Amino acid sequence: MAGSTLETDELSIQIAILEVMRDGGVWTNGELKKRLAAALPWTPSERAASPTRPNEHIWENRINNALAPARSSSLYAKGQVENAGRGCHRITARGVAFVSDEDPTIDDLMADFR
Repeated sequence: MAGSTLETDELSIQIAILEVMRDGGVWTNGELKKRLAAALPWTPSERAASPTRPNEHIWENRINNALAPARSSSLYAKGQVENAGRGCHRITARGVAFVSDEDPTIDDLMADFR
């Protein structure tokens, strides 16, 4: 939707991360941010500086959140990403299967939140 001010939803961010990681390589947050900076329709408010982290934009914080093992809705909590060393992430077989599903149902999407 042109001119939309709706923020990029969490699931879209997570799917974009998994699509990038689909190659099976090890990725850092910084590498993912470089790849996703222009890949998603970040709003002006998401491109603004974070009020709590002045050297980071809000969209970057949202990528960090998607990869935070302690968050209950993160890719780690869903079993779609695993730790590959300090600050490094790798997609799991479950993550590959999720982004390979050509037509996920609402049950597929909600299964990760149960």
